[in-house]
Amino acid sequence: MYRQLTTFLVIVILALCSCGHKENLKTKVVAPAHRGIYHWKTSYDPTEWELRWMEEHRIDRLYVKFFDVAPGAENGYDEWAMVPVATTRFEQPLPHDMEVIPVVYITVDAIRALAESYDFGRNYAELLVKRIEEMTKEHYGGKVKEVQLDCDWTSQTEDVYFALCRHVRKLLHERGITLSGTVRLHQLRQLEQPKEKEDERDEVYVSDMYDTERDGIPFDRSLLMCYNTGRLQNSKTKNSILDYNDVKPYLAQYSQHELPNCDVAYPVYGWGVEFDTTGNFCRLINSHSLSDTTTVNSHDRMLREEWGETAEIAKTQKALPKLDKEHTTILFHLDSLNLSKYSHDEIEAIYSR
Repeated sequence: MYRQLTTFLVIVILALCSCGHKENLKTKVVAPAHRGIYHWKTSYDPTEWELRWMEEHRIDRLYVKFFDVAPGAENGYDEWAMVPVATTRFEQPLPHDMEVIPVVYITVDAIRALAESYDFGRNYAELLVKRIEEMTKEHYGGKVKEVQLDCDWTSQTEDVYFALCRHVRKLLHERGITLSGTVRLHQLRQLEQPKEKEDERDEVYVSDMYDTERDGIPFDRSLLMCYNTGRLQNSKTKNSILDYNDVKPYLAQYSQHELPNCDVAYPVYGWGVEFDTTGNFCRLINSHSLSDTTTVNSHDRMLREEWGETAEIAKTQKALPKLDKEHTTILFHLDSLNLSKYSHDEIEAIYSR
């Protein structure tokens, strides 16, 4: 009897060890070192609910859009290729209990205007960094460690935009600050395609006027944006915010590119996409208006309500190649109405993978 009991205990212990070993082999994803969230509103004035939400989920990195950059000619400044617009108003001071990362959104039209100006981009890089410094000093007080640039650059504007980024990066490094930049999934494909010249001057100004020495993507860290992956205006699209089937074709390209240490952003927002009865796109409805049934559900309209589905986020997280141990998982964006659609456990699951 004693011998049988001993044998049984040994078998149980070996089985438990074997299960634990198998579980370790399955664990490929490294939990993020940092938890981040974007603030993408024109006014920084988080509610008590939003502040409590960040505390509950132990957010330690807050990515705050400071301003946009648009073409000067479109904003009454013909002598300037690029000018700041849509500057965020700060109704509250930025928090000191988490790291703040200033973000600047640069429109692709501004990059085209910069190309037409035959400017090296150095002057605009200096102005951009100076403006960030001034806003940080006024509204934050602390020293930032990172600045992020966001631009939906194309294969035609890549050289000009990257040249600007290299100038910005050099200025930031002189101040002990790193540069991160967003990378959309479709941009992975554009990096592999040969550039089409917009006119006969392109070959001249890209090679002679800009520093186009190839040293890879000009960021210290890249931010892979895993949202807005589908064709929003196509009535047959299942979910344009995030559908793993839309992400999957790009994953092989992700592994082929030598992206700098990579952070990843996922969607926690929603909207309504309205079509007429023949499937023609009509309009995009803000999530804050979806509850107002008077704005939708008319007899000659069809509504596709979309959200960043946690199941699709989980599939994407599992499929991504292993990230470095210092990476940040970032959610877009800080909005109580949208965030309240997700349970505490759903948010924790995203941040824990």
